[in-house]
Order: sequence, then C-alpha cells, then structure tokens
Amino acid sequence: MTDALTPLPLAGSLQRPLRWLYLLSTIPLAIVVAVLVVLVLRGGSAQPPSFLLIVIPLSVLLAQWLLVRGMRRVGASVERGELILDTGLGRKRIALAHLRGHGMHVVDLGARTDLKPWLRTMGTGLPGLAAGWFRLRNGERALCLLTSRERVAYLRSDVDNLSLLLSLRNPDALRALLER
Repeated sequence: MTDALTPLPLAGSLQRPLRWLYLLSTIPLAIVVAVLVVLVLRGGSAQPPSFLLIVIPLSVLLAQWLLVRGMRRVGASVERGELILDTGLGRKRIALAHLRGHGMHVVDLGARTDLKPWLRTMGTGLPGLAAGWFRLRNGERALCLLTSRERVAYLRSDVDNLSLLLSLRNPDALRALLER
C-alpha cells in the first residue's frame, strides 16, 4: 500500500456552489454597510464610534473569506490507508479497512430515494453541493460530499455505523483502492 496522497476528484465542478456562496455572502455585508451608512448620514448624538465603521465590515469580510477558503478545500483523497474527506467545515479520516466489509455501491439518488440526504446536521448546502453530516431518508447517519446525484459512491463503515455518499468523478478508483 502506498503512503502517497491519492486525490479522488469530485464529479462536476465547485464553481456553481462557489458563485452561490459569493452571492449569498454579500447580502450580510450589504446590510451591515447600509446600516452603518444610514447611521453616519443621520448624524446626531447616536453616531456610532468610528472604529465600528471599520471593524464591523472587516469582520464580515473575514467571515466571508473563511467560508470561501473552506469551500475551496472540499474534496476526497486517500493517504496511508485512510479515506480523507474534507467538507469545508471539517475533515474526517476513515480507515479503508473499515469500509471494505460492506463494499462500495454506485447508486443514482434519483432512483434510491431512501439514500437521499434529508436533514443536514452540520455542513454546507448550496445549489450543486451538499457537504457535511446528514441524516438520510432511511435514518442512517451519513457524511456526504455531493456535487452530483447520478453516480454516487455509497459506502458503510464497520466501526462507527456511518454511511458515506461521495460524488466521485471516477468511483472505480476508490473501488480499486478498497480492493487492495
């Protein structure tokens, strides 16, 4: 078994979810700036301290930058016998040995509605991306990296009763690593 990092590219692109994130993250910044402008233009004794005029927008911009930075890290790879899943908000390592028992199945979530993510418990949900912890319609707890719903790798872990749903460009690459 190789110790080198083997990337498992995701199907599709993260460009659409990133565009949505940029769009949605500008709304809080626009609201903060509008409120501060109104307060400054009104003047009077209730004028905000000048450092707030800088700190608040910079704080919102920092939060936006952290979200976008996390989103760009979303992906899957294998290293030292572990599957590494980065959801943008966190990273999970799962030993390939724990995934071999149930094997890997490639499913279409349109046909297998019981495996569709139903409730997001911790993660990101944007058009074109579902990444993080979910409850599936069948009640299973799952870690998902979904950029497409057609050819999804479905795996189960022997150890922590965890399901994985991964939109991989080439699911057979993961299957080959599991069969080693």
